Amino acid sequence: MARAPLWRQVRINPLFLGVLVLYGAAGHGRTMIIAFLAVTLHELTHAVVADLYGLDIERIEIWPFGGMARIPGLDTQDPYVETMVAVAGPLANFFWAAFAWAFQRALPMNPEYVTQFIEANLAIGAINLLPVAPLDGGRLARLYLSRQMGYQESERRVREGGLWLARLLFAAALAMLAGGQLQLGLGIFAAFLYWGAYRTPHHAPYLIIRDLGQRILGFQRRPVWTVEDLAVRGDVALGDVIRVMRPLKYHRVVVLDADMRRMGILYEEALLSGMERFGPELPIAELLSG
Repeated sequence: MARAPLWRQVRINPLFLGVLVLYGAAGHGRTMIIAFLAVTLHELTHAVVADLYGLDIERIEIWPFGGMARIPGLDTQDPYVETMVAVAGPLANFFWAAFAWAFQRALPMNPEYVTQFIEANLAIGAINLLPVAPLDGGRLARLYLSRQMGYQESERRVREGGLWLARLLFAAALAMLAGGQLQLGLGIFAAFLYWGAYRTPHHAPYLIIRDLGQRILGFQRRPVWTVEDLAVRGDVALGDVIRVMRPLKYHRVVVLDADMRRMGILYEEALLSGMERFGPELPIAELLSG
């Protein structure tokens, strides 16, 4: 069955139409239309690259000053695929900004709307590379940080980064309002960023499943790994132990009782087998008797 054209997956959030009316009434309707075009190009490029890798596109949502291409299964893909899909949006914005700049220089006049289009694409591309959720840079940062500090902590940091950045932007918008400047766009973007970071799903389980499924392949490509030791109390759930594991490391777990006496040692294959057989809630000490 043939896939529907990607442009038919685009959905415009009603809030965008409301903001467009407000900006139009204030004489800035063209600014919103140009921002809409830049955001749509950004999200469509995410979708095009995902489609090239055989992923399904659920829908492409356009909100005021932002959007999201919903791509089921992206978090379970090879990290290379996830990286390519993530960087595609910002790179598309930079490409269209450069194209418009070249077009502008070739014209005998200097249309204001071309300058606005360049500025909108540069802004959207740069902002999306910030290393916080739910932006593309947050996805890239999570992929990198998971190698340094584990899946769960890397996810927590990019999510908290998004929440704090949203708070700072909203505070800046309020400060400008107190000074007599209405920065509606900044306030709306801060709200969008906070909402997106707050609702960012917990990806750690998907990242763990993806990485575990590719560990043998990764070891064949890179045959020397560092061994990482963990000391864990015996009543800790197996899933909580696996969440602090890191990619490209081989893990050895020392299981201790409440008095820090050694109960035994578990190697990574026992953890993965236990996860498959018993699930994430099993107290890790029970694997010692298995």
